[in-house]
Amino acid sequence: MTLALASFLLTACPSPEPEPDPALQVNPSSVAAGPEGATQTISLTANYDWTAKASESWIQVSPASGSNGSASLTISIQPNTTGQARKGSVTVSCRSLTRTVSVSQAANLTQALVIKHTNASFRVPSFTGSGLTGKVQWGDGAEETYSSSLVHNYASGGSHTVTIQLNGGTGFDLGIITGVTEIDITDF
Repeated sequence: MTLALASFLLTACPSPEPEPDPALQVNPSSVAAGPEGATQTISLTANYDWTAKASESWIQVSPASGSNGSASLTISIQPNTTGQARKGSVTVSCRSLTRTVSVSQAANLTQALVIKHTNASFRVPSFTGSGLTGKVQWGDGAEETYSSSLVHNYASGGSHTVTIQLNGGTGFDLGIITGVTEIDITDF
């Protein structure tokens, strides 16, 4: 009788189904913002409870947690007033899985030098400082990342306005530039 009862209990109580392995997807895996900041949404799918955490104080993520299923995460990136480009991340975890969303933000280019000229070719002035970053807008629709060796040739004559936006500059040397009609300097 004991053997029959044990046999009945083994067949009457099926073994529990194993839990599925955790699954976690986030899309996109990177976001970028300008210096003014931004709010971006990413999609998330998880089959268990999940959490989300920002690596830097200038990044906020909402909601910070949720349950299995699909969700939208809002990543808020605060304005960048540091003068330097910056990077951070949002880490989403679901049990043993983690996914990282890379967050990058452009520098606020606070220093500007605007030169109006009538030359067919223009060489960027020399700047002093450390960690110089920035961009050069040539005034004809062309734009380049700042480098001290930039020279631009214009397709047509006339008046051109070159705008050089930088971070990290402590001074500049204009050298001898002919054909200049106006110079405007901000925060040097």
